[in-house]
Amino acid sequence: MAKVCDSQREAADEAAEVLSNLHVDDVHSLNDKDPEPDAHGQGGYRFDTPEHQQQLREQRTQLWNWLKGVGAHMFKEGINLTKISLPVCLFEPRSFLERLTTNWEYNSLLVAAAACADPADRLRYVVAFAVSGLCRQVSFHKPFNPILGETYQAVYPNGIEVYCEQISHHPPISSWQVYEPEGKFVFFGNGNWVAGIKGNSVKGRQTGTNCVTFASDGASVEYELPGLQVKGVLWGTRVLKYSGQMVFKDVKNGLTATIDVDPQPQAGFLTGWFRAKKAVVGKLCRGDTVIDTCHGNWLHYFEWDKGANGGRAKRLWDIRTASVTPAVAVADPLPSDCRNREDVVFLKAKDQPKSQEWKLTLEERQRRDRKLRKEGGGVNEH
Repeated sequence: MAKVCDSQREAADEAAEVLSNLHVDDVHSLNDKDPEPDAHGQGGYRFDTPEHQQQLREQRTQLWNWLKGVGAHMFKEGINLTKISLPVCLFEPRSFLERLTTNWEYNSLLVAAAACADPADRLRYVVAFAVSGLCRQVSFHKPFNPILGETYQAVYPNGIEVYCEQISHHPPISSWQVYEPEGKFVFFGNGNWVAGIKGNSVKGRQTGTNCVTFASDGASVEYELPGLQVKGVLWGTRVLKYSGQMVFKDVKNGLTATIDVDPQPQAGFLTGWFRAKKAVVGKLCRGDTVIDTCHGNWLHYFEWDKGANGGRAKRLWDIRTASVTPAVAVADPLPSDCRNREDVVFLKAKDQPKSQEWKLTLEERQRRDRKLRKEGGGVNEH
């Protein structure tokens, strides 16, 4: 065991030394030479279009210069991305609070869920809603981390209202409430993003509870999201993959759905091959009894084998036919609205230097405010 640990440390030291001496042009030459190919599933979403390749080259040029100062750390221990200041070349011009609303653009599935008389059918639609949202999170850039007290308000075309607020700085926790206009359901929860980079890969997960409460019987469905991995951060083809298990619980009606995202191949040629061809598989149970099974791909479709509405509705989501309904920000938001942030404003105007300057200013302001709260006897260090 000691020899293994020594060899791992030596490899990390060697990688760090290479990083400190490598030139940006050398990194570009590593493209498509990633020695860690996808092992299973559908391979995730690949950023391999000509436009993506140009963006990658520009982004990696800036990212590489930034990484020179933290490279040894990254290869030896990894970096917690929620506790380090990243360059704006990695960001899109919006906050995570605004980005959240993109995940829920297939909310017509929640409307359909609220119309179901059968709680099992209702859960089928909630699962489809959660799985469909995974593809809406695919983005070349990351959103800005919200500032404590930051807010965002928007309305979807079907009248569904959404309210988001950053309720904690460390750990970073975002909270939301989404209201159906006739009061048929409320979707609420909180998300704490944990993410780290090590070597050529970023791993992260939005922890926290997602909950939909329905007015028809007062029942609630709770679930959590799977983890994700972005490969090819520094070289090679950039790929985003989800993996892990999503568990949905309707305690009042004794229903549970267990969904495996990008499941590992199982023993046995036929079983392993079948599961490898399905990026999403799962089952719906009433108590200990399986009443339905599902399959699909978070990039393309999701369907139940027996289906809802007496079997008439099986494929509940198909990206080719489903309607996307982006939220529209309210015209008269609170002063704390995330769109007012100077770093977001300047990045939207394509002024990266000014955006970077303001990003550092706002981060320093957050640290100063946190120190004042602590010195003032605050109960917590948020």
